[in-house]
Amino acid sequence: MAKDPTAISVNRFSLTIDGKDLGLFTRCSGLALSVEVDEVIEGGINESPVHLNTRIRYAPLVVTRPVVAATMDLCQWVQESVRRPDRLTGQISCLGTNGEEVAKWELRDVVPVAWRGPTLDAGSAGIATEEIEFVHGGFFRQGGA
Repeated sequence: MAKDPTAISVNRFSLTIDGKDLGLFTRCSGLALSVEVDEVIEGGINESPVHLNTRIRYAPLVVTRPVVAATMDLCQWVQESVRRPDRLTGQISCLGTNGEEVAKWELRDVVPVAWRGPTLDAGSAGIATEEIEFVHGGFFRQGGA
């Protein structure tokens, strides 16, 4: 049976913030947006209300990976970002099994808001992981703002 050429296996994600490579991650959640809508009821039009788009909301992004040698560097970077209220740009690249970039999201106004380290439990068979959470002001095409 022929293999489906559109089936691409993705197994990791790279995260770069303002040109600083923060490494590879095994999970990325929160790549989402939703449009807020106001419902307006017009007098004399009884069939249905009018829906007006008002703003776009972007979900916080969370990336996760096993604990690595650079774990404390990432934790330190989050702590330092509190002292620097700069709005940063970022990129999340989705990499296929061969390491080639499959998709890329450029992010504006990136602000790290949480770092979570592993639960240290010698009785657990799970892998120790870390995750970083950040908010952002939206996606944009590479080279645009």
